[in-house]
Amino acid sequence: MRIDRDTIKQEIKEAFRNKGECPTQIWAYAESYDTVMIGTWDGNDLVFYKDLDEKLLLTLRVFNETRELRFSNTGIRNTDIYKNINSESNSEVPEQYYMYGENAKKGANGYTELWEQRGGTIHFPGDLSFPNGIVALKLGIKNYVRYNPVIVCPKDEEHDYGLNTNGVGAIEVIDYAYTGFYYTNGEAVKYEQSKNQL
Repeated sequence: MRIDRDTIKQEIKEAFRNKGECPTQIWAYAESYDTVMIGTWDGNDLVFYKDLDEKLLLTLRVFNETRELRFSNTGIRNTDIYKNINSESNSEVPEQYYMYGENAKKGANGYTELWEQRGGTIHFPGDLSFPNGIVALKLGIKNYVRYNPVIVCPKDEEHDYGLNTNGVGAIEVIDYAYTGFYYTNGEAVKYEQSKNQL
């Protein structure tokens, strides 16, 4: 993905301006061909453990608990488009999924290094202190779902497997957004700013 840094910064400033969010509560999640990097938005710049390689970047997500901007080859998606989604057939479903970590140590530049026996290391912003000594993080995700009335299984067909759902529609996920990082007890991770900027 080619990054126009000025466009990205302007989009982020516009999305999070005057909306009550504190700049220290905004995360960045960069997925590249060769790595995943977690960083922050300091109000003016994206801050990561090391520089992003623009040529290898696939997706960049900038988010907090209320909205997410996703930059990719298909363009920019702002979850504000879903702010009126709550209705009888549409809703938001928040979840927390185990993400990464078995071991941790304090790293350079105010980051914590997380790694697992199977391999790989993630540098996470801030000096993490794990409740109850459980080294693991959860990723908060908001699923945007709706009821689709299209019949999933025709009535009385054998492939219903006796679930008594034949002839009705189904709930489908239309999109999802990251909302934050959490410890295993559900407490939100907080961080302090580090130095390396995009």
